[in-house]
Amino acid sequence: QGSINNSNSNINSNSDNDEPWWSLSSLHQKIATIIATSLPEESLSAVHKSLSEKLSDVESHKSVSISEAIVSARAREAHQSSQSSLSNHPTNNNDSSNNPHFIERQKELEKEMEQRALEKAQERMQLELQAMKEQWKRKEEERIQKEQNEHERELAFERWEINAAKERQTEESADVHQQTPPHHGHHPILGPQIAQLPYKRIHLTPATTLASLPVYEKQRAYRHDRAQVMAKDKKKTLWMGVPGVISLMEDDDGRLSILDGQHRVGMMSLLEEEQRKMRENLESGIANNSTNEELANLDLNNILVEVFFPRQSPSSTNDNDSILASTQKQSEQNDKATIFTEINKAEPIKLLDLPGVATKRTRDMIDRAASHFHDSFPAMFSHSQKCRAPHLNLDNLREALFASEVIAREKMERKGELVRWMERMNEGLRERYNAEKKIVEDDELENGKRVGETALRKARKHDFYLGLESTWLYK
Repeated sequence: QGSINNSNSNINSNSDNDEPWWSLSSLHQKIATIIATSLPEESLSAVHKSLSEKLSDVESHKSVSISEAIVSARAREAHQSSQSSLSNHPTNNNDSSNNPHFIERQKELEKEMEQRALEKAQERMQLELQAMKEQWKRKEEERIQKEQNEHERELAFERWEINAAKERQTEESADVHQQTPPHHGHHPILGPQIAQLPYKRIHLTPATTLASLPVYEKQRAYRHDRAQVMAKDKKKTLWMGVPGVISLMEDDDGRLSILDGQHRVGMMSLLEEEQRKMRENLESGIANNSTNEELANLDLNNILVEVFFPRQSPSSTNDNDSILASTQKQSEQNDKATIFTEINKAEPIKLLDLPGVATKRTRDMIDRAASHFHDSFPAMFSHSQKCRAPHLNLDNLREALFASEVIAREKMERKGELVRWMERMNEGLRERYNAEKKIVEDDELENGKRVGETALRKARKHDFYLGLESTWLYK
């Protein structure tokens, strides 16, 4: 709890690091203390203590569930809608600070969204706690079994010392079959297990469960608008069900995280909400059309899931437990990064998002700047990575900022510096394209095409010129 309070005081004292109230960081920081301090009296157990420490970490908001991300996205949409309503009211004069009705409505909105975020975070905590308990139970059973095996080997060695070599060979062969952990049939969170391989397990898991699992912290940021587009497109191909597999990682302590498929999980969460509304309509006597009936039959309770687990390290002794524990934790992180990279090598993931390519500071600065302009000029951003001027694609912009090395070139240290630099670049392009001379006719984009009049009109309409060309990245 102390680390969270210290983190909040640092944020409040540094305006350059301020986050809007609806952001995942703000919502998570407000509820992290509630969750960490709401553990029952038996929280002195090692399982509860481990979970409490992870929830209290100042960076814990970097890994959230899809359900939490959806709450943040809807809070942002509600906030933007409220701001738009205020600006369109002729008597408000855009001054929200002197509008008691707006202030009261804003407080109610924040309170409602914080409550939703708290509910989703508590759902995630219960799942993580259940997973950790299951893993501890499994380890205890393995420890007891190991002790029994060792005792039996000692007795066998005493009775048949002459045949010790043969006995050891037989026991080593038996150990291969004993490495498979118990409880093969059904996982308490992931559901039925349909296959066990040396390096992963296969489960059939409900989409609602997946939505409550945290996402691997080095994953690209969750984009709610992308999940919405995927859900809309999925309604055209409901006949094929949900193809593909969701990839998870199970840490040594039993905690689960989504390595690949976060936006598909978001899509399924949105479709499941529609299914729930349809069931409510049927109970109220409201008929569904043919498309809704097809959606109602979509099976979201048996999603194919693969669960990877870290490589096993040698058993520790009392003298070097702490050293081995630290080494094993680092090994888990390396295994997780390796699996994530392997999965996404054939996917259209950007270089910036691959583990180990960019520093955390660089990626945070780029994410903040790109998200700022994406939220400020939504009409100028396209979902397609092949969009044309004057539009930008969010992931392409992030990758271009990283490739230009502007952060190192301009010696930027604080998150807000990249935002301000891009604002200056936009101002420079505005002056250039709005000059009295029609210099646009002499300017060509790097792809050889002139700046079209339609593109220029839209850029002027929204006062956003960064999508007209890319030369500003290298000035």
